[in-house]
Amino acid sequence: MTGGAPAADVPREVFLRAEGTRFEVERVEERSLPPGETRLLDHRPAANRLTLLHAPAAEGARGADALGRATRERLVAFVRAEAARFLPEALFAAADEIGAPRPPRVRIGMPRTRWASRSSSGTISCNLELMFLPRDLVRHVLLHELSHVTHMDHGPAFHALLARLDPLSRVHEAALRNAVRNYVPAWIRP
Repeated sequence: MTGGAPAADVPREVFLRAEGTRFEVERVEERSLPPGETRLLDHRPAANRLTLLHAPAAEGARGADALGRATRERLVAFVRAEAARFLPEALFAAADEIGAPRPPRVRIGMPRTRWASRSSSGTISCNLELMFLPRDLVRHVLLHELSHVTHMDHGPAFHALLARLDPLSRVHEAALRNAVRNYVPAWIRP
């Protein structure tokens, strides 16, 4: 047996709080797949269901509930695709609402320590884990990054602007400090 953390269990559902949708995760064993392989068979938005085809568990494995690397990769790819659709729309809506220019580019990634960032060229990079956070926290993160259009630093003028845009800014910042523990499922993190 190799060391390291035990595999997380396959979730029964994926709850994307940011957009308010839940997807039931259905696992179907497919004997024709090579060992360790998983495929996302379909994603039916109308039924809010994800169907994962997976190879039979190898002898000695934890069983069908162990989250293998391939299964995790498929679920992360699904969340990434949802984030690529939802987060730019939310960012553009926030920019339009506050009269800020829309960023020239929005990137979706999975950095370990940041919810989002803005480059000097104006690109805003968003962590796909934002999809698991409540909408008000996501909005705060987006407003934070849009505030960098005016103030690239985190000085008093930046915080004053952010407080005008989000009167609950301090509450949201405090909530973000515990957001990984409170909202982000363990299976998404490698």
